[in-house]
Amino acid sequence: MSRLQSPLHPKAGVSNSWGRCPAGFRSHPGHPARLNQIISSLPGLWRTSRHDEEVKDTSKTCRTPALEAWSWTPLFVLNELIQTEKDYVKDLGIVVEGFMKRIEEKGVPDDMKGKDKIVFGNIHQIYDWHRDFFVGELEKCLDDHEHLPELFIKHERRLHMYVVYCQNKPKSEFIVAEYDTYFDGIQQDIQSRLSISDFLIKPIQRITKYQLLLKDFLKYSSKAGMDCEQIEKAVGLMSQVPKLCNDMMNLGRLQGFEGKLTSQGKLLQQETFFVTVQDAGVLSRSKERRVFLFEQIVIFSELLRKGSSTPGYQFKKSIKVSYLGLEDSLSRGSSERFTLQAANVDIKQVWVQHIQELLDAQSNFLSALQSPIVYHNQQSGGGNSSSLTRNRSSSGNQTTASSHSRPSSVVGLCSTEKGKSQVKVSTSNGGSSCFDSMVSVCRLYDYQLTFIF
Repeated sequence: MSRLQSPLHPKAGVSNSWGRCPAGFRSHPGHPARLNQIISSLPGLWRTSRHDEEVKDTSKTCRTPALEAWSWTPLFVLNELIQTEKDYVKDLGIVVEGFMKRIEEKGVPDDMKGKDKIVFGNIHQIYDWHRDFFVGELEKCLDDHEHLPELFIKHERRLHMYVVYCQNKPKSEFIVAEYDTYFDGIQQDIQSRLSISDFLIKPIQRITKYQLLLKDFLKYSSKAGMDCEQIEKAVGLMSQVPKLCNDMMNLGRLQGFEGKLTSQGKLLQQETFFVTVQDAGVLSRSKERRVFLFEQIVIFSELLRKGSSTPGYQFKKSIKVSYLGLEDSLSRGSSERFTLQAANVDIKQVWVQHIQELLDAQSNFLSALQSPIVYHNQQSGGGNSSSLTRNRSSSGNQTTASSHSRPSSVVGLCSTEKGKSQVKVSTSNGGSSCFDSMVSVCRLYDYQLTFIF
């Protein structure tokens, strides 16, 4: 199996287990002496289990019908998971006990002081946990297969340390590129065939590999008639972690935004749209933009270094979610309009759903502030009135319309004098409650969302 280019592809950097003998934690005769010394000194890893030897013997045999049948079992997937985990921990050990230790001994250039910590992020924490805990827990699964999904479910929050690692990764890449000569020297010092960049991408490759192996484990377990409820849950969780990792790396490459991204709430969606801007009646040509939807803000950015394996994003515009609302018709008078053209209707509907959920949360928050007693009664089932909440059924029907129709739903309101407006929120008795706010409008068409403000 060839090595894939994308570091976030589930199969990236993983060899076919039939094509090689797993090295486990043993030193390799092909490695230079210095690197073998580092590998052999890794604490707790200088061992070869009985299971390793069985796999080694098996991998040398021909693919008999019996062996072919075994390769389609959950046990085969579990074995691959364990063996690749051991190889992964060995690679992390080369980073910690090789690169990091040599840098500590050698020192860094004056203008690089402090930056070396950014290069490695929390990789030492990742290494310690996998070496001291996770490998051993995976090996226990050989005696109890049901322990495997439970292991991932139980430690899902712990695996979020990969999200932290990925958030730091763009900064790390920049420093490694800036001091490439220095890091090439460190690589030569420890006699490593792979560069520091090759090793630093491995945690990203590994966190995406888990979901692929769990999906295979689910497929073969299902064919074997096993209960797959927990396995399905584990697959779902381990599909979300790589997505968060990818989100954090993209955010780390966003340049020019003066606010704090960590203060904008959770990143809900990011997508590439073709955006047109209409300002004072003048319509711009369509431009490709990466758009980030946070709980508190929508950010438009321009893609830099298109086609590169490490793209960047330049901040262009932002709209606060608190300026959004939902109406049944579009008011006139807005001065600037952003139309977002999605690749398909599914993308549009996902964005609409998230925007609606944010607006629901805002309405509920306003209800609690303005009518706390009524709101409390609603939450406890004490009444049917909805003084400030929107009509969910009507808005839901509008957003799930066929891609051939043009829903009339509008998120937001028009501008009035001096860029202000009265935001009207429908009530159960036909009245309205208003508050002044700068606003944006999000109009929903087949594949389009139009932000107007």
